[in-house]
Amino acid sequence: MGKHLRYSEVKHPDKFAEALSKLWQKAERYVAPAGIAMGVGLLAVAAWLVASRVFADRSDQPWEDRYRLAEEFASSARDDGERVTDPLLAKLADFVQQHRGRPVAAITLLELAQGHLVRAAALRGDKAAEARAHLQKAAAAAEQFVADFPDHQQVGLAHYQAGKARLDLGEWERAAEHFEKASTSQIAAMAALAKWQAGYCYEQLGRLDQARMKYEELRVDPLAGWCTEQAEFALAQLGRRSPQTPQREPAAPVPSSPNPAPSK
Repeated sequence: MGKHLRYSEVKHPDKFAEALSKLWQKAERYVAPAGIAMGVGLLAVAAWLVASRVFADRSDQPWEDRYRLAEEFASSARDDGERVTDPLLAKLADFVQQHRGRPVAAITLLELAQGHLVRAAALRGDKAAEARAHLQKAAAAAEQFVADFPDHQQVGLAHYQAGKARLDLGEWERAAEHFEKASTSQIAAMAALAKWQAGYCYEQLGRLDQARMKYEELRVDPLAGWCTEQAEFALAQLGRRSPQTPQREPAAPVPSSPNPAPSK
């Protein structure tokens, strides 16, 4: 008789191993392509992370440059503002041209226009020609803002700055156009000042009906502040005048704004 084998000694086929073997045979052809695809995917993710960091740095770089540009002159300006103001304005102008159309250029244009207005005011007494040149640059900067950022929330301020520069240059018509647009600003104080300046421009142009209309708007505006009293004074003065021939634009700068009447 043959040897009796116990159950544990009998070699039974391993169904699980057979299933794994068959599965591996089917999947073996896809392992290498799948590994390559995963490697490419990992490389793509790594490249994306690096690129995002680089572009983030690039998007922040203009703001960092703008900050350093302001800091460059901060300490010197406290000691000798006359010495650094013109170089700073020149650098701001170059910065705007390098980043034209970008948000960092928008805020810089407003600062540039304001800077030229301040310089013009400082030079008006002794250096009229230089003051006029700064006024022209102020108007150009503000008008560039309007052209490049027509839907910007600060476009009203740009119109007001351009109007101030054109008024100081004696260009009443262009100044009035800018003040009219600035008068629609949501900032009540600026809107009131723009109406006041527009009325003054219309007076210089001999268009007294339009001037009177602007002063009337101020007189009934509860948010006009001190401009209300000035408008009442201007209306009283207009009542004594008749329409006049429009004034010609002067060759030299004029006062930046009409002298306000003393409050009663």
